[in-house]
Amino acid sequence: MSAFLRFEIRRSLRNARFLLFIVAFPVILYLIYAKQHGTSGGLTVAAILMVSMAVWSGMGSAMMATGPQLAKERQNGWMRQLRVSPISAPRWFGAKLVQGLLLIVPGFALLIALGFGYGHVHLSAARVGLLAAVLVLGAIPFCVLGLVVGVLFDGQTAQVAEMLILFVLAFLGGIFIPWSSLPHAMRLIGQALPSHHLAARLERGGRGAAGGGQRAGPGRLDRRAWPGRGLALAPGERRLSAPAGHDERHAADRPG
Repeated sequence: MSAFLRFEIRRSLRNARFLLFIVAFPVILYLIYAKQHGTSGGLTVAAILMVSMAVWSGMGSAMMATGPQLAKERQNGWMRQLRVSPISAPRWFGAKLVQGLLLIVPGFALLIALGFGYGHVHLSAARVGLLAAVLVLGAIPFCVLGLVVGVLFDGQTAQVAEMLILFVLAFLGGIFIPWSSLPHAMRLIGQALPSHHLAARLERGGRGAAGGGQRAGPGRLDRRAWPGRGLALAPGERRLSAPAGHDERHAADRPG
């Protein structure tokens, strides 16, 4: 069982696409946006982004480590070979689940290191341990979702399906843009998604709050600090978010 688990983990870590989307992508976004100024619910931009990117990395690792591999195993006949091996179906499912959860650790550890060293986030060791436990337990539904995708789709189609599902979960869960800025109908949908609840619990764990399932609003946080918001910010929104006195100075420069 342990040998099979080690084999599966090594195979996932050799997947360049897995490392790109699940590790490199959130790290690059963090490096771009973590230096923005502002706070929300007692958390700095760097802390909020660290939590948001940890959720993306965690749920992506859980799904990508299970679904596409299962689809390929079904396609190339590997599953038929496993049926005649000593590994029973429950043990195989348990190994896949543990694999998905263990592969959360590299991305989470890297984001925590960036948060401390680059974003100057201050969290105690106990708080980091709490965040890790919440992330691992909250990623279980995404492991199961990945296996469902692997059963329903084949090979390359499973990877495309999982990426689409990941982006929808991230968007409606408030990971790439402030959840409170979504339209009311989308917030209602997002409240039913595990991505929203996982991000909310990690945010509460980061600030030490207990109870309640509501996400903090933008507060004094510059919305351009959110990855999706910064990438899609319209020119009109840039003008509206300009510092006080900006428009007055330009108006004074205009000819009468």
